[in-house]
Amino acid sequence: MRNVAETQYRIGALERALEILAAIGDAGEITLGQLAARLQIPKGSLLRHLRVLEHAGYVTRAPQAKVYSLGPALIHLGFVARQRLRVSEVAAPAMRWLRDRYDESVHVGILSGPDVVHVGVAPGGHAVKMAVPVGERTLAHVSALGKALLAWAPPSTLEAIVSERGLPQLTARSITDVDRLRREFEQIRERGWAIDDEESANGLRCVAAPVRDERDDVIAAISVSAPTSRLSRSKAREIGPVVERVANHVSVRLGWAGDAEGAGWAAAAPWAEHATDQQPAQRIAEAI
Repeated sequence: MRNVAETQYRIGALERALEILAAIGDAGEITLGQLAARLQIPKGSLLRHLRVLEHAGYVTRAPQAKVYSLGPALIHLGFVARQRLRVSEVAAPAMRWLRDRYDESVHVGILSGPDVVHVGVAPGGHAVKMAVPVGERTLAHVSALGKALLAWAPPSTLEAIVSERGLPQLTARSITDVDRLRREFEQIRERGWAIDDEESANGLRCVAAPVRDERDDVIAAISVSAPTSRLSRSKAREIGPVVERVANHVSVRLGWAGDAEGAGWAAAAPWAEHATDQQPAQRIAEAI
């Protein structure tokens, strides 16, 4: 598959633009002549690329010094990427708390095209554990993480996934009909959490809830995964609201203001090292 991607989907102009951005980033500031010499590109061709990048905000040019540097559009993209990567760091204490409470594997994932990329994991202690390595990709439409992310994504996100790859069936319980998947997203939004009921793999059950940022955008999801022999459907329904509450507290730590109650005691959550107030732990226990 990688070889196909490297040959079939290569776009010369895009690759050249990325090379230009990387070279400018390495240099900090660089003139047209210096950049042309470094990349061995004719100045005329290079200038056309630079004008497109400058118009889009990815490159800026200082008129007097006649040097190019990276533009504000890249700063924004970098901020967004950093926020997503920061999720696993902020969520780590909450993940360990969930893992220790249920002795099952806990994951954090983000959406990347039609897939979920796992960016954090706290493996359970059982000999048979459902822990996915960091960096592993999973089809979004069959995983609890993916469904928690897609349920709050713009409709165009699902449309793009269906157009690009369809909805492959991995097990007999995988949802492969787009209208049925949309109905499930409605249910997920109503209750606040998603479930993978042996849809991505036989014998695996998983519940997940969304993590939001300061703009109320869903940028990640947290899940608890276990074999169906240990995580029955009834237990999954009990754990789901707890995972949702924990995800909300991680969201508050990321700047989300949607949970007014959670904002008031997120710092004293039971997984916080400095927490002395036992009320948060009791209140989460009441949700179980």
